[in-house]
Amino acid sequence: MEKRKVIWQLPWGYRESIIIVLGIILVGFLLQISLGRFDFYLLSFPLNLYFGILSLGFIVLSVFLKKKPFFVWFTSLSFSVSLLGAITLLSIIMGLTKQVPMNDNTNIFTLLGFNQMTSSWAFVLVYLLILLSLGSIIAKRKPCLNKRYFVFILNHIGLWLILFFAGLGYADLNRYIMYVEIGETQWRVYDKDSKVVELPIAIELNDFNIEEYVPKLAIINQKTGEVLPKDKPQYHQIDTSFKDEIVFNGYKFRIKDYIHNAVRSSDSSYREVPMKASCPAALVELETKNGLKSHWISAGNKMQSPMFLDIDSNLALVMTPSETKSFISDIEVYTQDGGYYKEERLMVNYPLRAGNWRIYQYGYDNDMGKMSSYSSFELVYDPWLIMVYIGIGLLALGSFLLIIFGKNYRK
Repeated sequence: MEKRKVIWQLPWGYRESIIIVLGIILVGFLLQISLGRFDFYLLSFPLNLYFGILSLGFIVLSVFLKKKPFFVWFTSLSFSVSLLGAITLLSIIMGLTKQVPMNDNTNIFTLLGFNQMTSSWAFVLVYLLILLSLGSIIAKRKPCLNKRYFVFILNHIGLWLILFFAGLGYADLNRYIMYVEIGETQWRVYDKDSKVVELPIAIELNDFNIEEYVPKLAIINQKTGEVLPKDKPQYHQIDTSFKDEIVFNGYKFRIKDYIHNAVRSSDSSYREVPMKASCPAALVELETKNGLKSHWISAGNKMQSPMFLDIDSNLALVMTPSETKSFISDIEVYTQDGGYYKEERLMVNYPLRAGNWRIYQYGYDNDMGKMSSYSSFELVYDPWLIMVYIGIGLLALGSFLLIIFGKNYRK
């Protein structure tokens, strides 16, 4: 009869690995209760660099001591699976718990860090062990020229680079919102403590433009201002081909003319003037029992009063304000170290890269719309992002080759 292995007898297996990982999570919870959440900004440069060197030193040491019982277990499948199970469990808790930047509640979930999982001690300790274990597994693998080793290296090094630089680089990540007036150059922002910060990068705003969608028409109750029908408000998209006919409560409407950039030329008419103070206007023909009548309607803006069409003493046909289609800033970017950088038309979802800075189109004066005198930009400083991208590229390439090689990747 085979003798059952006694717990804590070398070599350690799944039982010991699970107990150790659960103990590490428990230590993390105790640290969370006593010290509060882990402050990643303690690892800002150059401390994150020193920590990275120590981590690499540990990984190099594991190569020379790879036959020692501790490092055999540290790079074993049982310990890796236990760590992955722990990070998966913490991730599930994070997904089921509302994550908030700050929380003053003192219930058991906030005390254990469930509401700020990625900055909880339990998560950070497990994350660190995964980083060290994965690095040691990569380092101890004997190099050989075959598909299996090539796929292994690409996938594991890619994942390690993502974990290493995304984690250690978080403390050096900074985000600012910069407001720039048209015709001015700005290099100052406010930090999270509302203090003025001078950045090594400046933005000059030459112009700012907004493109708007064609507006819609709606029938409202003149006394309450509610869009009708009350239970299910209806909005009618303006047909710029002038073929659409709107029927409501026995009334018929037809668009006779439409000007997207209109300026009032008299008390009752509009003309096309392509300027920022312009607004959409439509000439609407109303068919009633007494005949036809035409009238210009417009939602107006800060410079022009709205105009609507009276249907009767209770109803009126109005134009809704135009929705923003896109907004673009013509900017010039200057850097402290390189002087003039480049000129760009900056749009939403198309950031500009300037060294380690990324500049995103953020917003404008919503009340003024096209007449906004400023544009706002989000500036993100992340010096380690390029290494994360390299890691993603290696991981993607390794996954692709694994699919291509299929069952034959061992050869």
